[in-house]
Amino acid sequence: MRVSKRFPMAIHSLLYVAVLSPQMRVTSNLVADSIGSNPVIVRNLFLDLSKNGLLNASAGKNGGVSLAKEPKDITLWDIYQAVETNNVEAVFKIYEGNADCPVGKNIYQLLYPHMESVLDAVRTNMKQITIQTLLDELHEKDNRNIEAL
Repeated sequence: MRVSKRFPMAIHSLLYVAVLSPQMRVTSNLVADSIGSNPVIVRNLFLDLSKNGLLNASAGKNGGVSLAKEPKDITLWDIYQAVETNNVEAVFKIYEGNADCPVGKNIYQLLYPHMESVLDAVRTNMKQITIQTLLDELHEKDNRNIEAL
């Protein structure tokens, strides 16, 4: 499955917002510092997450972001769809093959349904993991440092 840096960065951003937004104004600069990235990259992530109903963002001097849904209602699949492609051909890069070869001319038709099945399994599993799941795990792992934020 094709996963760029955008996916874990988006998860990091949403977790960071979930932890901090109740206490303070969360901005792209703040999240970029946490991720170790450029604020423009984070703003682009925020735009994709906002377009997909996962984040509320307001620009300007008093702007900031907050979760658009409860953490229990945001799944990894929601996030993946917001920042990556879920098109089978793009994920698995199935080539058309060689029309002169008995294997090559059939490779796409042979692989496509199986790759769709793999993607369905990934989709099903990712729908079961939420931001709340990750927040709970994060608090178990590093409660002291989370509270210090």
